[in-house]
Amino acid sequence: MFTQRLTEMCKASGVEFKFDTQVQSLDTKENRICAVHTDQGTLAADGYLVAMGSYSPKLVQPLGIHLPIYPVKGYSLTVPIVDPDRAPESTVMDETHKVAISRLGNRIRVGGTAELSGYTLDLTPRRLRNVKHLGTDLFGGAADMEQAEYWTGLRLMTPDGTPIIGGTGFENLFLNTGHGTLGWTMSVGSAKLIADLISGRKPDISTEGLSLARYSKHQPGKQQGVQQQYQH
Repeated sequence: MFTQRLTEMCKASGVEFKFDTQVQSLDTKENRICAVHTDQGTLAADGYLVAMGSYSPKLVQPLGIHLPIYPVKGYSLTVPIVDPDRAPESTVMDETHKVAISRLGNRIRVGGTAELSGYTLDLTPRRLRNVKHLGTDLFGGAADMEQAEYWTGLRLMTPDGTPIIGGTGFENLFLNTGHGTLGWTMSVGSAKLIADLISGRKPDISTEGLSLARYSKHQPGKQQGVQQQYQH
């Protein structure tokens, strides 16, 4: 509901969305991005923002930008409730197994685990059994596990757990990525911050420690100066 309503508000403000469009590569000229190639054609703009989740590093790596973002796979199952009295009323965290159990109307969602397996989205049976077991163990009889819908996705994790928000060594290329498990939680604040940076406004909060500059010793020399500019 949040993302659908946000989409409507953006459209009303003049934003044009291009759904089902695969971003393939970026073209550069001197120290700027001049175009983005997609499977639906080439697009040009004044500024470019990379916010592609776990796949952000793959897009910018050919430009010599090395993002320390790693895909950490998580699993979830969603099941219909058959006995509301046995179902949780709010989110329950199992700290031992790092799994969250939430009630979504007439459904229960069990999500968690962390698997380092690259960019694969395969549903590993052993992981699924673990998630299913926890749901059954804590709220047995609450839901029909035979109708469980399984899903897996990649969390975009940085070594220090902080997102990467700010400029790059290219004058008109910006980053808003690496939010780990808190992408939705930090989405609005991150969007406000990067919008201010792109527009040349003074952000409401300090940007120290948020930009790629904190990893500058791992980046090509040309990037540090521009990153420091947007960091401060």
